[in-house]
Amino acid sequence: MPLRMSATQTDKVFIVGLDDNNNPGVVLLPGQVVTVTPGDTTVIVKADASPLPTDADYKLADGTLIPKGTATQFSGTISFASTAAPNAAVTVTESIKNADGTPVKDDTGAVIADLVDTVTMVPGLLKKEGELFGIPA
Repeated sequence: MPLRMSATQTDKVFIVGLDDNNNPGVVLLPGQVVTVTPGDTTVIVKADASPLPTDADYKLADGTLIPKGTATQFSGTISFASTAAPNAAVTVTESIKNADGTPVKDDTGAVIADLVDTVTMVPGLLKKEGELFGIPA
């Protein structure tokens, strides 16, 4: 699901593995690595030292519920560099590979495809409302 953030905002990133019944929480096997790579240097992705569980309930684009505390394969933050161009979507790619660089396959032998999405810096996003009743200046 495309992400829209203000220039100074930082958001959380969680990559969650799903089994063949869409149950979340499948962890990486030894030697498997998940990377989240922005398409250019205007987007900054910082991985946590080790994947943290989800900190809240989340819902995937397809409606799958990811409960708070679900094990993740990758966690971290995403933000913009000061050079980010307003309203320009930047591609972000999530990839799972084996330590030797070969693609990870599911139990049928099919390669698990990369996920690709975008993040866009939008200037002037609403942060809060002003006072309903104030004192005249």
